[in-house]
Amino acid sequence: MSLDPTLPPASRSASSSRYSRRSLLKAGGAGLLALGGSSLLAACQGSASGASGAKASTLTVGIYQEPDSLDPAATGLAMVSMMITHIFDPLFWWLPDASGKNVFHPGLAKSYSVSKDATTYTFKLRDDVDFHDGTHFDATAVKATLDHIVDPATRSRSAKGALGPYKETVVVDKYTARVVFAEPNAAFEHEMTGIVFGMQSPTALKKYGADIAAHPTGTGPFTFVDYVNQDHVGLAKNPKYKWGPSAFGPAGPANLEKLTFKILLDTNARYNALRGGQIQMAMNLDPDTIATVKKTAQFKHYDMPSTGQPYGYPINVEKGPTNDLKVRQAILHAVDQKKLNESVLRGAFTPAYNVLTPTTPGYVKANDTMYAYDPAKAKSLLDQAGWVAGPDGTRSKGGQKLTLDILIQSANGFDLPTQYVVNALKEVGFTSTTKSQPFTTAAASYNQGLQNLSAIFYYDVDPYLLNNLVTSGQIKSGFNWAHYRNPVIDAAIPKANTIVDAAARTTAYEKVTTTLMQDAIFLPLWNVSGVYSGAANLADVHFGPTGYSYYHAAQFR
Repeated sequence: MSLDPTLPPASRSASSSRYSRRSLLKAGGAGLLALGGSSLLAACQGSASGASGAKASTLTVGIYQEPDSLDPAATGLAMVSMMITHIFDPLFWWLPDASGKNVFHPGLAKSYSVSKDATTYTFKLRDDVDFHDGTHFDATAVKATLDHIVDPATRSRSAKGALGPYKETVVVDKYTARVVFAEPNAAFEHEMTGIVFGMQSPTALKKYGADIAAHPTGTGPFTFVDYVNQDHVGLAKNPKYKWGPSAFGPAGPANLEKLTFKILLDTNARYNALRGGQIQMAMNLDPDTIATVKKTAQFKHYDMPSTGQPYGYPINVEKGPTNDLKVRQAILHAVDQKKLNESVLRGAFTPAYNVLTPTTPGYVKANDTMYAYDPAKAKSLLDQAGWVAGPDGTRSKGGQKLTLDILIQSANGFDLPTQYVVNALKEVGFTSTTKSQPFTTAAASYNQGLQNLSAIFYYDVDPYLLNNLVTSGQIKSGFNWAHYRNPVIDAAIPKANTIVDAAARTTAYEKVTTTLMQDAIFLPLWNVSGVYSGAANLADVHFGPTGYSYYHAAQFR
């Protein structure tokens, strides 16, 4: 960990950072949060503009998924986190400075200190913040928010796993909160900056209870207005906002009066809306369209590399035939990620060969070549596993075909790549059945283990994300869709999380990811990034380490 030399070892401020990231911002710009992957609808009532160049006070962001929950403690979608980061604020932010290095910025906390063993985090809070419902922000809100995350009734998808071994929050005084863990939790220093830990009004939590997702109440630059199923999520400017991070510019209310997230599942619909000026930013357009956008001065393209897990397929180790290591290894050798990214994704992304993206601590570059594209080796592995090729190349054993059940999520970017993967696997003897389901339905199916291959991408700021993805406690209701059970890994991940020294902690995670690669539980395809296409006159959009777009200072020029 690199610390501000003016601070004592147990104290961190906005200038401290454990990890730096390479290539944070490129010329412009989920999936799951636990997963991890928009567009902007034109303003109405005379405030709209778009590509025409006229100024507007409303920005509408078209998104590619239906939200699973607007409760930051409950959601499992990165897309939802990108939306609600405008409703809620974290205690601290972790954002790039002018050089592209991520540094800490005060949020609702002015400062914090960490015990030497990383079991206790003490926050000194701002005293001038109110929630959207008028409730004053203080230490009781920190306690209510974190207690809500671990409440079984919340059914947290991402936040609970990221929170780690939480014990309690102690209200030391009105503006001092002490977060205590049952064991060292080094990851919390970065995880606390995620919006799944966005502070929630204790009044709203008590008033709405299980219905809090319909009444998200934070302290952010925008207040919640409405959510119309299959249509939009509407937000309005918070005129009292004055505690935004310095990375977004001078403190004060947003420039926009309204921010609307339009639900447009079809990529063509998002692009047509962008061209027509009904939206001013489109998220995750298809690769051919992105290539077109890059060639026109009418739009700007943003591509933001992210920390986390690449787009890919967790491979179910409990369901046959992928319960055989050789079969899983054959799958990894059968797919040419470079060709996939060139021919199907048109170079819009970068090929992935690992369980983590290159910007994530714990990534081991040498492991990129562990499963180099080699269909001959894939066939040999299947031969060794007893799967015999028939006259048409299709393999079988004991009268049973070598068949994979592939289940992907609707409107999540996997359709065309899955066709490519199915064809690649067919070349070495697999047959495949492919089905698509909405995220919440698919997630339930994944937890039951109905599939051989599921679909995932995961945005996170710390390698502790592996706690959500591969530990056995996450099989039934979390994101361990590979149904991977390894006592060594179950012990190694929390052990790594106790290591305060940055270099030693990274080394520990490198050992974990190498084991995961050796066990062939994940077929990586392409690296996650924030990909947006926006109107040329949209300015002052900011981005974070997970590729999220922030519209705190956005305006039309």
